[in-house]
This record gives sequence, C-alpha cells and structure tokens, in this order.
Amino acid sequence: MQQKDIATPPIGLSLFPVVVTAAALALSIFILDTQPHFALFLGATVAGLCAYIHGCSWVVIREGFKHSICRTTSALLILLIIGMLIGVWIASGIMPALMYLGFEFLSARWFLPLMLLFCSAMSIVTGSSWTTIGSMGVAAIGVSEGLGIPLGMTAGAVVSGAFFGDKISPMSDSTNLTSSVLGVKLFDHIRHMLYTTVPALFIALIAFTVMGLTVSGNESISDVSIYTEIIQGYFNISPWLFIPPAVVIFLIIIKVPAIPCLIAGVVLGGVAYLVFQGGSLSSLFDIIHTGYTIETGDPDMDALFSRGGMESMYSVISLALVSLALGGIMDRTGMLHSIVLKLIRFVQSTGNLTLTVIATSFFINIVGANQYLAVILPGQMYEECYRDQNLKLKNLTRTLEAGGTLTAPLIPWNSSGVFVASALGVSAMAYAPYAVLCWVTAIVATIYGYTNLTMHKVKPSETEPEDQQ
Repeated sequence: MQQKDIATPPIGLSLFPVVVTAAALALSIFILDTQPHFALFLGATVAGLCAYIHGCSWVVIREGFKHSICRTTSALLILLIIGMLIGVWIASGIMPALMYLGFEFLSARWFLPLMLLFCSAMSIVTGSSWTTIGSMGVAAIGVSEGLGIPLGMTAGAVVSGAFFGDKISPMSDSTNLTSSVLGVKLFDHIRHMLYTTVPALFIALIAFTVMGLTVSGNESISDVSIYTEIIQGYFNISPWLFIPPAVVIFLIIIKVPAIPCLIAGVVLGGVAYLVFQGGSLSSLFDIIHTGYTIETGDPDMDALFSRGGMESMYSVISLALVSLALGGIMDRTGMLHSIVLKLIRFVQSTGNLTLTVIATSFFINIVGANQYLAVILPGQMYEECYRDQNLKLKNLTRTLEAGGTLTAPLIPWNSSGVFVASALGVSAMAYAPYAVLCWVTAIVATIYGYTNLTMHKVKPSETEPEDQQ
C-alpha cells in the first residue's frame, strides 16, 4: 500500500531501481560469477533514494521494508529448522537409510517418474515443498548418484513433484497465502488450480518416463554396490531409522503446525544419532549449527553427505531479507503501482490479462527474488482488472500461483532457487530445464486465458464472486 499523501511516482523514477537491480544482478551472476545478495541490496538502496527524492519520508521507507520482512518471519524460522533437519537426519543415518532402500529397490528406468510421484505425495501430506525437497529430495539425489542418472534430471523431478503437492495441499503456507490475499475460499482456489496443475503433472510424468527410458539405455550406469557399501561402512542402518520421518508425516496429517513438526523431526533425529550412530551430545550440537561432514574417499558421497545445519541456510535467509526490503519499499512508496498503471492498456482481453499477470509475477520473482512478493503484489495490482471483466477472483489466484509460486525455483537468485540449490547441491541452471511442471503450468494457464477454458465468470445475478469469503 502506497503512502496516501504522496502522489504516485513517475514511471521513469519507478523503473530506475528495477533497471539498476537487473543490471547489478546480470553483472554479479553472469560476469563476476558472485552471489546476488549485494545486487538486491543495491536495488533496495536505490529504491529508497528514489522514494526519498520523490518526497517520501524515511518513516514511510522504513515501514515498507519492515512490514514486508515481518510478514515472513515464520518462513525464515522454518528455513533454519530445515537446515538443522537436513544435517541431523544425515548424521543419524535417516537419509542414508532412505538412500540405501532406494539403491536396493529402484531402477534407473523408473526412478524419475517414481520420484515425481513420491515427492508429489509427500508434499501433499506435508504441505511444504521445501520440507519435501530438504528430506526426500536429498535422499533422491543420493540414489541418482548411484544409478548414474544426471543430477539435473533428478532435481527437476523432485522440484516438479514437491511444488505440485505444495499447490494442492490445504496445509501449504503459500497456497493459503495466495487465496487469502484476495479473499478466495481455500478449497475453491485449490479445486480451480487442478485445471492447470493436473494436466501439467501428466505432461511431466510422460516427460520423466521418456527421460528414464533414455537414461536406462546408457551402459555406463554406475555400480550401486559401491554406494551401498559406503553407506553400510559409515552408518548403522536399522529399520528404526524410518520412525522419525513417519512420526513427522503423522503429525502433519493430524494438522500439527509446520514448525512443531519440524522441531519434532530434529529432536527424533538427534535421538537416533545418539542411539544408532553412537554420537556425542557435543557433536550433535555442532551438527545442528554447522552441518554434518564426512570423508569417505569418494568425492561424490562426501559432497552428498556433507551438508545441512543452520549455517547452510544463512545465505537463503539473507537473500530473502534484502529481496523483501526491495519489494516492500517499492510497494509502500507507490512505485509498483506506477508501473502497473502503464500495463493496464495491455489487459483488455482475458488472454492478455492472464499473460500479463503471469509475466508480472515472473518479473517480480526475478527482480524481487521472493515468491511471496510475486503473489501478493500482482494480486493487489490486478484485482480490479479481473472485477472489471466479471472474472471470478479464483481465476486470478490460480494465475498468480502459475506465474509466481511455480516459477520461483527456476530463478537461481530467487530465495526458492537458492534453497533448492543449497539443499540438493544442484544449481538452478542445471535443473530448471527439467522442472517440467513448473513452467508447463504457466503455459497451460495462458492457453486457458486465450481460449476462455475454465475462466469462470461472475453470473449476472451475483453482486460479487460466489467464492468470495
């Protein structure tokens, strides 16, 4: 919300921080090969200076980034706990046990489509794509190492499945957030998304099946016995190790909030580390903070098992802070409103409106580097446009998910992309082409917009959308 007693900034001034941020990101990522944090911090600084020049007080600028950051405090805490969970579950043998099971029963031919379905199911149950990626995804990467499957393909299957389940789970924070931004009932929002996400899932399933058949024809597939021997040599594998993940899933099924569920996973993993791996309490505390490290003599296994800890999430959290600051300043000072005023001329048809919302969400994901901003801000921008065209707002929330939430992991410097790369050890540039569901959903949503398929309209007898709360 912009400051009421300050006129909307001119478009040139509003676009200047965007141009500076884009140029700084291009320089840092593609030329200097460095992290994007300072580029986004520079963009936030320039946005603040531009707002001050336009007449906004420091109080307004401060409230912009303060409100934006405060709104995501719980999500940042969840990131820290997931970092702990990854480190403890590896050290305790939980992740290695899951990998060992995968080595024993999975084949390269069906591995990719099965990972897509398994991650979809787990994400539906947990309501968290990040939790699925940080647990089952890490195990999947380990199995793919042994099966000789390219890590980019595996990460693409994990991300596709995790984000599909996240979108149709009533326990998902982003799904709840998107529907609540526009007052759409949660299950109306989820049911309407099925029109786009289910076809995208089938397309992804076909694509990963074809990839699996292609990979399985490669005679140079690694001997998985090497990896099972390493796991058995460094970890005590026991059926009891499957209890912590089962407990976490059960807690989520009975609708215990995410933070207590994840903390329970960390505690149970810590107990498993002390009991089954013979670890000490002091080493457990070190693992929780700095992560787990191992030296097996195999570089791939060392890289796979040496990860986790709160420290592994510091980069993601700092990136989220600076990106939220940038988006919050531009929102509160009216810069984003100024930009959208110039876009209204292109949204006279349903198809153009749908495409513009997707493009805007994707653009905010690139510049703001945060999926929450990519949903909240375009939702506020285009709500009136959907009302003017008598379109129910569940059409808008579905489009916001397609253009905002699902494209976030495809961008290397976005908080989602940074998290996936940090958790799986695979760069966004490597897995993005294989994250089929994430970009196919946006295409399906755009096709619906131009063909008016499933674009539900407000009936003449209705004064406002029937799915409105």
